[in-house]
Amino acid sequence: MTVTPLTCLEDFEVAIAQDKTVVVEFCATWAGRCRVIGPVFERFSELSEFAVGVDFCSVDLDEAFEVAQKAGVGPVPVFMIFRNGVKTGEVVAPGPDALHELIDKASTTTR
Repeated sequence: MTVTPLTCLEDFEVAIAQDKTVVVEFCATWAGRCRVIGPVFERFSELSEFAVGVDFCSVDLDEAFEVAQKAGVGPVPVFMIFRNGVKTGEVVAPGPDALHELIDKASTTTR
């Protein structure tokens, strides 16, 4: 699976409304921490343990600021978990282990 870019509010609302776990990365190309954790997020999207029941999406603040505003994003990177349009988890500026734990915990509800 790959990370799907969400570039407008409509795409975001459709993505998070699904009856499955959706992990959304909010980032910015100018943020150093985003450049570090972004490739880790991409690798996690390709893991077989998350292949069923988890969608991975990304919002670039410079391209879709209105999406970040709607989601209440402050500092980046921030990763939010959604299911049926409801935010069920969040982690700000995580390391790889904390990000994996967040996704794993959220994905166990779909297994």
